[in-house]
Parts: sequence; structure tokens; C-alpha cells
Amino acid sequence: MEGTKPQLTFENLWQKPDSHVHHQIQKLWKKYFPHLSDEQVEKRLKQVVFAVLTTAGEVVGVSTAFRAYVQQLKNHLYAFRFFIDPAYRIPGLTEVILVRTRDFMEEISHTDGPEDKRCIGLVTIVENERIMKYRKEAIWPASKMVYIGNSPKGYHIRAYYFKKAMI
Repeated sequence: MEGTKPQLTFENLWQKPDSHVHHQIQKLWKKYFPHLSDEQVEKRLKQVVFAVLTTAGEVVGVSTAFRAYVQQLKNHLYAFRFFIDPAYRIPGLTEVILVRTRDFMEEISHTDGPEDKRCIGLVTIVENERIMKYRKEAIWPASKMVYIGNSPKGYHIRAYYFKKAMI
């Protein structure tokens, strides 16, 4: 792959538990996160939003989201995670998967779950040291995610409110 820009596609797997790529997602997670238990992997598979695939159908990235009550914001938001295989970390891919996931979750937020538990936005904890060091904008330009503080472990916390969010 060195020196070339791979052709990647995005497959929406939200609430599609029997997807043909779930086995590949499991392999990706087990390779890079061997500490995850089988139960944790199964739980995360139910949270998959997008899989990033090569033209050969290999999974090289995944985004997940789940409903979480954020005490600091006194509201439910979708907690967002994503991982991209290091061999496929090309400039701009992070923003693309984040924006696609954000837009999809915003689109379904109006009907997802009971009204009093509907999510008003997206929240993420940035654990990547490189991103924390070099992406210090208060508001990230592409995703509009806003820095709102640090976790107890010192990781950056970022949030995005959906356009029609009411607090």
C-alpha cells in the first residue's frame, strides 16, 4: 500500500447483527485489542455503525456508538469510538469516518429510543496521543466536535450537539 492511496468504502452496519463482515471486525479488534474479552467484543459488535473496507472486502476500520448519559452535560449522547488499522491511516480518513458516523447518528436520533432517552449529540474520548498533541483546535473544523475538558485519565473529551438539540 505504500505510496498509493487505497480505495476504501464505507458500509453502514447499524443494527445489522448478522452482517457478513462481523467476523472480520472481530479479527481486527482481537489483533489490536487482545485484552478485550469475548463478551466485550460481542457487545461492541452490536454498536457498530460503519465498517471501512478495502476493494477486496477487508475490514480496515470500524466506528461504533452507544447511548450514554453524560453527567457533565446532563443529557444522553451517543458515545462514539472508532479504530483504523495503522496501515490504512491516511490523511483525512479520521474526519470522514467521524463525519459520516455523526451525520448518520443525527439522522436517526429523532426516532431512536424513548423520547426521554433520545440522544442530543455525540461524545468521544480522544485517547490517541498524536491527535491530542497536534489537533488542539477548540472546535475541529470538519466534524465540529468541541473540546469540553479532560477525562480522569487526562484524555480529551469532545462533544457535538445535533442541530435540533434541546437541553
